[in-house]
This record gives sequence, structure tokens and C-alpha cells, in this order.
Amino acid sequence: MSATESSPVLSTPTRQSESQLGAEANPGARKARYAVVGTGGRVVMFLDPLASTFSETSEIVGLCDLNPVRLAHHSERLASEFGLKDVPTFSAEAFDQMLAEQKPDYVIVCTVDAHHDEYIVRSLEAGCDVITEKPLTTDAAKCARILKAVEQSGKSVRVTFNMRWMPGASKVKELILSGVIGSVKSVVLEYTLDTKHGADYFRRWHSEKSKSGGLLVHKSTHHFDLVNWWMDAIPETVFAFGDLAFYGR
Repeated sequence: MSATESSPVLSTPTRQSESQLGAEANPGARKARYAVVGTGGRVVMFLDPLASTFSETSEIVGLCDLNPVRLAHHSERLASEFGLKDVPTFSAEAFDQMLAEQKPDYVIVCTVDAHHDEYIVRSLEAGCDVITEKPLTTDAAKCARILKAVEQSGKSVRVTFNMRWMPGASKVKELILSGVIGSVKSVVLEYTLDTKHGADYFRRWHSEKSKSGGLLVHKSTHHFDLVNWWMDAIPETVFAFGDLAFYGR
């Protein structure tokens, strides 16, 4: 369990908690209802397991996006690949309508990073628990707004980090927990973006700091989370320095 998971309201999922989503792994319970806002490239990581692995305990009750083409694509894909016909779709303007009509238990947020707080807070205020793509949000003010909404609503927010499940990252956690390397006294983490993967962040909305928070928020969030998770701790002091070494000049 990571340090962030010690909070009952703001957490990151473990493999166990992922398997208990939906009807809390209780065969006698009703299916948990999931609505999704934002149907870009990452949404298949949520939709497909819900429609297959967790279909006995979960149901998809709504898709919301500002792009009608993406909505139609995933609606058709859910029907053809998983037999889920007539999943309701809603425009971005109809998000609150979706919450009112479909009454989801969970809202999955996969929008552009800068809009996470908007949909998280509205979902919490509607009485829903939230699962959001990383990062939680893009600046301190938006983070404070989310934390306040969590406290006032009594509902929960889970931030997902798919990098935890990459074999190398999971193996590091396993080795540390086993004690085979002894007590960890120091951690040095370096991550180099090559021109193939790194260039992606300068082709799309990620390149606009107002939307992504910049690479230290959008990308390095993974690396901060990994160190916190591996060490089961959070830092007391943080500082940073950097430069435009390749992109952005």
C-alpha cells in the first residue's frame, strides 16, 4: 500500500482494490454502475475490462464526450465487441444530465488533464465516487478544490497509474517488500524520453502547459508515484530545476 492509499478518500488502486471495484466482489450485490467522461486514447483501459473481466459485477451506463465521432465509435465498439448495445451517450454539455438520469456509482474521468477537477468535483457533488486518470489535476488550486469536495461529499477519488503494472516497476516493488535487498536508504530515479515517445508530448494538447500542466505534471507524475509506492512514503521536501534541452526551443 502506498502512502496515498492510507487516506480513505483519496487513493491509488492496488491490484486487490482493482479486482474489488464494481459490486465489491460480492456475487449477491447489484452491479455497480459506471459512467465515463472523456473517450480519448486511454479510455479503452477502463471500458474494456468493465465490459469483459468485470462484467458480472459492473455495467457501463453512460459515455460523455465533446466529440460525437468518438462517442459513436465507442458505442459501436462496445456493441460489436462485447455485446453491450445501446449504451447511452451524452455531449459534454449534458454531463450533469447523465449523472441525474443514469445515477452512476462511479464516474471515470479521462478528459484533458486541466479539466479533471471540473468533472471530479461535479461527480462528487452528485454523490458519485470517482476514478480519474493521472494526474489528479494540473495545479495546486484545482487540487485544493478537489480535496475540499471530497471532504464535503464524503465520497472517494482514486487516481490511476498504469505504470505500476509494468513488469519492471512491479518487480521492484516485489523485491523491496521481500526484503531481499535490505533496507532502502537512497533512491535515484532517471527516466529518459527518447525522440519517438517524447515527441508525442509535443504533437497534441500535451504540449500546451495550460492543458497538461507541463511534463513535470503530466509525465513525471508517474515517476513521483513509483518512488512513493516503492518506498511506501511521501517526501518531506521537494525541489526541482530544469531547462529546455531538446523540445520547445
